Amino acid sequence: MYYAFFFKLNFLSFTILCAISQSTYFAFSYSGSLDRMLHRIKLDDASATYSRKVAVIYTSIAWAYFLMNVVFTFYSAFFTGGYMDIMLAPIATYVKVSDLLFPRILLYIYRLYLFGAWCFSHAMSFMLATIFTQQYTRLSRSLDKITADRDKRGLSDSDVETLRQRHQEISTSVSDTDDFLMFHNAGAFCCQLVGDVFLLYDLIFFRITNDPLIISMRLFWMSGLFFGLCVTTAGGIMVNHYVSTQPVCCLFVCR
Repeated sequence: MYYAFFFKLNFLSFTILCAISQSTYFAFSYSGSLDRMLHRIKLDDASATYSRKVAVIYTSIAWAYFLMNVVFTFYSAFFTGGYMDIMLAPIATYVKVSDLLFPRILLYIYRLYLFGAWCFSHAMSFMLATIFTQQYTRLSRSLDKITADRDKRGLSDSDVETLRQRHQEISTSVSDTDDFLMFHNAGAFCCQLVGDVFLLYDLIFFRITNDPLIISMRLFWMSGLFFGLCVTTAGGIMVNHYVSTQPVCCLFVCR
């Protein structure tokens, strides 16, 4: 069955993505690198307030998507007459079980774990990218303000050194974070792109049910993977833009 084949390929790519994300953040946290990196970030009151607001927004979006997946997965696992049973393989395909309730419960729990590993890893990665971007933005504004205030007599050596040290601190945190999260970002980009292609192809050519909730669930998965792909790409672009442009500003100041 081609439908089952593409469905399993999509599930496999999503599982690989979640394994990469979860393993990356486990290593990042267990080694203490995440804790040290967060302690190096110096936030003033305005930055802390902004970061808290953004964290609430990102967390709310992640939890909303997670809870919607809870509902869709619960319905598809227990109220569709076995629509998700192909994910129980080899049970229900090679191993015959009289009652599939317990395997379906295990599958349901496993799916929720995968959704959590995917949603919250993306939220954390984009939160870090937002913090770094905001820090670079405030550094640029500080440079503009100091330059405007001291335009007549120029910048002092202490001003240049302060800006240079601040830029170095942010860049060091970005570099340390990228050493770990590059695995998560690479896996997220590739697996989400592959998953979107599989879901779109499956939805167009192998739609074996007319259940509106199942169709809505598949569209929800596809839009979620596309949104995750956009978040991964946007986070990388945001940070790389400031990493590539801010050193030029500092070199200009030093001259």
